[in-house]
Amino acid sequence: MRALTLALGLLLCAGQASAANAYKFYDVDVENAPAVLAATDAFMNSETGKRFKGALHLNTYLANGASPATHAFVMLMPSMAAITAWEAEMAASSDGASFFSSLRANGEATGESMGSMLKAWGDTDDDDRVWMVTRFYTTNPLAVLAAQEKLMASPDMRNAPGQVHLNSVAVGNRSGANNSFATHMFAVGYKSVEEMEGWTQKINASPAWAEYLTSMRDVVTWHGTDLLVISKLYDQGMSISDFAD
Repeated sequence: MRALTLALGLLLCAGQASAANAYKFYDVDVENAPAVLAATDAFMNSETGKRFKGALHLNTYLANGASPATHAFVMLMPSMAAITAWEAEMAASSDGASFFSSLRANGEATGESMGSMLKAWGDTDDDDRVWMVTRFYTTNPLAVLAAQEKLMASPDMRNAPGQVHLNSVAVGNRSGANNSFATHMFAVGYKSVEEMEGWTQKINASPAWAEYLTSMRDVVTWHGTDLLVISKLYDQGMSISDFAD
């Protein structure tokens, strides 16, 4: 995991592109999920798809509020520059054209966002498939980092399952009423919904969690939490553990 000093520097420039490991969300309202999965398999096995050096997660939303999206493609690569270069290569290929044609025939894009990995805590296990994604707005990212560090160091978190990622939401970050926007995102991974549910019940009764929420009250505006599961993972060049390093 990154040193604290690097994480602090990245947090200070969270709204800017950086050379940190980066992600991109592509939210999609899918009408025919098997067809989209087949199209994704076909592309990733194509000549162009085999040149991809990152990770692509095809996720299914279990709950995401008012959003019409049913699925999300999440791309992990070494930088935002690498993501945009790959998108250009993909768009210029016949394999990419076939893939996008299949997507348009079976669903509709609803939004995109992109940002950088800042810091991770916990066991960065590649087998985690269930993710809680919480976006938020803050003007004091250092206070957020300090509160998270204190929480993760508390005895109440000693046996916490899963992993916690703190990411910037650098671009494509406007959503919700009154043109509100997120600056950051927590992504918390678990092996199963059962593991997530059991830990959530336990931590909700924890004094450390209550102190954490209180400390964040004046520095964070929460945008709500989505729950999704990785339906298919193509980690051809970057695992979840690699992304968190």
